[in-house]
Amino acid sequence: MKYSVWAIWLGAPAAMLLGSGWVATAGGVVFWLTLLAHVVEFVVKRPVMEAAGGSMGHHFVQTMIYGLFHWKPLEDAQASDPA
Repeated sequence: MKYSVWAIWLGAPAAMLLGSGWVATAGGVVFWLTLLAHVVEFVVKRPVMEAAGGSMGHHFVQTMIYGLFHWKPLEDAQASDPA
């Protein structure tokens, strides 16, 4: 499921570059909305990633690519942690 996001990241620019008319427009809208959504996710869920430890650069890149498929498992693990 996590890798299905690659269809968006590869399909949207392909539509923008190879398509015409509404296909190119839709590709651009999907690309920029996805990018914006992932930036907002990183900002909002940054405390979850900080609590998980590791490199924030890694968390940033993973969130930019996978979005909630990166941070949601981290959040779930922290919620179920009895500590």
